[in-house]
Amino acid sequence: MPKTGAHLKVRPFGSNVLGVRLEGDRRQPEPAEFRVSFQGGDISVVRCTDGSYWAHVSVDHEQAGWFDSGSMKAARLTDARLDIVGKHAAETNPGDFLNDGLYHLAVRIAIKEPK
Repeated sequence: MPKTGAHLKVRPFGSNVLGVRLEGDRRQPEPAEFRVSFQGGDISVVRCTDGSYWAHVSVDHEQAGWFDSGSMKAARLTDARLDIVGKHAAETNPGDFLNDGLYHLAVRIAIKEPK
């Protein structure tokens, strides 16, 4: 049996973009979670048993149980954006999250400056 995720390769996804395509094909086992870590946090894609996915965005918050001040820099969420068909991003608010036209969301993460 092939090793889980052995077929996954980092590939170009356009100009100056790299990525991995998760296919959700049970014949080619993939890990239950795929994570990208960076200074200040990480982003994970977690496959559910029904074939849907959760996308998790985590920041390295100094009061989070996993925070390690020796190896992490404290970060915070500084901005967010929802993109909805027919609506400018500046016109949206968190209440629009359930809008059927929602096709993209983004959050901005920044390292906290020392006090």
